[in-house]
Amino acid sequence: MLNRIASFALATLLLITLSACDDSNPAAPEEPVELDTQTVEDLPADPTVTVGENGRPQGLNQYTFFSLRDNEIVLESGTEARADSNSTAWDIALQGTTIRINGGTSGPGNGAAYVAEAAFENVVEVDTERLQPDTEEALAIPTGSGNGWYNYNANGQNYVRPIPGRTLVVRTADGDGYAKIRIQSYYEGAPELPADRQAHPSRYYTFDYVVRTDGTPSFE
Repeated sequence: MLNRIASFALATLLLITLSACDDSNPAAPEEPVELDTQTVEDLPADPTVTVGENGRPQGLNQYTFFSLRDNEIVLESGTEARADSNSTAWDIALQGTTIRINGGTSGPGNGAAYVAEAAFENVVEVDTERLQPDTEEALAIPTGSGNGWYNYNANGQNYVRPIPGRTLVVRTADGDGYAKIRIQSYYEGAPELPADRQAHPSRYYTFDYVVRTDGTPSFE
């Protein structure tokens, strides 16, 4: 009888000990990933202006290549060396109002994009089914007033103005990252609409963006 009582007491003590261990070591919750919003100011997108045959000003028809992953210009329009354009070092290329993605017909990378009709802060997940590379028929980020990120002739003054509530969603050239971009201004100094165009010339982008490089299609 005493042996049975001792065995029962030992088993009870063991269960209490295991339970205490479990309670003192709960599974650690996953910590949220900190994603900082980065701002790029006055990125030149072929701003060198010449006068064409039709008398209208025009640029050099060269792109500035930018790395969202490294937050830096890979190759600026107007420079002579263009070898880096045929690499995966860049994610987006900008020339005038045109934005190309490093994928499809625009570059050797695995980049793709779409335009979300949602405010920057409300884009928390990437709709991977909407991601498209550039093709001969169409760019992933459409050009033309009202089609992509901007309206032209805003207020009847021939301004280029970002459309509120539109966010560019991009898969980076390495295929492992995702970014969302909010374009703030198309004019140097980032005015909403420049009163003095000589003081605030066009083809200078100011934009905010968030990038995640671990392959997770989320910004949370």
